[in-house]
Amino acid sequence: MSGEPARRTPTGRSLRLVGGVSATARSDGGPGQPPEDDEDLLWLDLPPQRRSVGVGRHWVVRVAAAADVTGMANQVVELLASELLANAVLHGAGDEAIRIEMSCSDTVVRVAVTDNLPQRPVVLHPEPIAPAGRGMAIVEAMSNRWGVDPHPTGGKTVWFEIDLDEY
Repeated sequence: MSGEPARRTPTGRSLRLVGGVSATARSDGGPGQPPEDDEDLLWLDLPPQRRSVGVGRHWVVRVAAAADVTGMANQVVELLASELLANAVLHGAGDEAIRIEMSCSDTVVRVAVTDNLPQRPVVLHPEPIAPAGRGMAIVEAMSNRWGVDPHPTGGKTVWFEIDLDEY
């Protein structure tokens, strides 16, 4: 943790900044869009290195907990964020930073990971003994919504949402 004291976000939630990087944003919302109603959109830029998966995973857990997303919902967010980060590090980052963004409302958590390569992730269904290849299948199975937003200048953002009323 950054050692900074907890602070109030514009929505009145208590939040401790982890990594010291944050921003707020508003959106029109809707399925597949960042939640609306003045939710905080927090982001963290990470180097394209394997250790960034763990750093990003811990950041997501802390941000979710600060937004009162706990228990099973927090664990699902942690798992799915790890899968998106691992994909970005292994298949999509190149030499550019990876950005993870997270927004929480009272009903939805949205996590998005941006990298600089345009190739879309593929949902694979490997053999049970295969050592890898299940990441996007896990995201597809455990999220309520997920998708890919290509960027006109190259790169993409892969995102998922979970509905908190299911946890």
